[in-house]
Amino acid sequence: MAPRSAYRPFAVTLARRTRLSDNFFRLTFTGPALDEFADTCLDQRIKLVFGTDAQLDEAAATDDWATWWREQPNESRPVMRTYTARYVRRDAREVDVDFVTHGSEGPASRFALNAEPGAPLVIVGAYADHPEADTQGLAWRRDGAPSVLLVGDETAQPAIANILRSLPAHVTGAAFVEVPSPGDAMEMDTAAEVAVTYLPRSRSDVRGSLLSAAVFAWADERTGEQADGSATGPSTTGTSATGTSATGTVSDDEDATTTETGILWEEGASGSGLRVWVAADAQTVRELRRGLLRERGFDRKSCSFMGYWKQGSREGE
Repeated sequence: MAPRSAYRPFAVTLARRTRLSDNFFRLTFTGPALDEFADTCLDQRIKLVFGTDAQLDEAAATDDWATWWREQPNESRPVMRTYTARYVRRDAREVDVDFVTHGSEGPASRFALNAEPGAPLVIVGAYADHPEADTQGLAWRRDGAPSVLLVGDETAQPAIANILRSLPAHVTGAAFVEVPSPGDAMEMDTAAEVAVTYLPRSRSDVRGSLLSAAVFAWADERTGEQADGSATGPSTTGTSATGTSATGTVSDDEDATTTETGILWEEGASGSGLRVWVAADAQTVRELRRGLLRERGFDRKSCSFMGYWKQGSREGE
């Protein structure tokens, strides 16, 4: 019988650091067991565990990493953060993880900026031989859909890049990524006919406002084309590009699925038309969900909405 979870801990060390843009760094990790690490990538979640050498040794040796982590004392529990593998080279026993940095205020950002080659870490990820290695821990499912809408902030950029890389040439659509600066607008590798739009924030921009405005404008244009008979798209109920109804009242979202920490997290199960994938901070995702589902009539079954993080909250709290 296969183990319940496809995930297990991998002991790794930092091999090298590559600066990708103003705020993005690619860290390459190596480890003796990474030839067994699943190379699904896409938006498959992995966990990075930061701790003392002794804690990392314990984490790497445990058979039940989640229970081990929860049972650590609150005052000394190792930090754990969720990321996405960008590239997996099993033959070379290497995994690339892209970090967006924001100074030295957080442990992951500090590690990305300051860790020396050889610095230890534990990556919790799917192992390749598990029968569910390519289905656990990810929300992306195209299911043959001919069009896609990919939406995210800088924390979702690696997953969006992975998804774009996986798309066949006949797929059409759009991707919108809000980033901290113009210098973070990196080229995305894809064979698909998907238009990628970067939205650099200025200091005066409210986080998520550029993303919501651009996505709603795209959705409204698509709906207009449908009305003209020149394209297919969702129905609309008369909304503005700010995500409010004609009366200025934002629809409630009491039917939204949330995690135990109250963060919105819904994974679409099916859909053969437009496939929608949204990931950003929790507040922005909630606004996008209202605007797309309730106000513009998008098919909930074809949409995934995921709060990757919440302002003022740390993972595991």
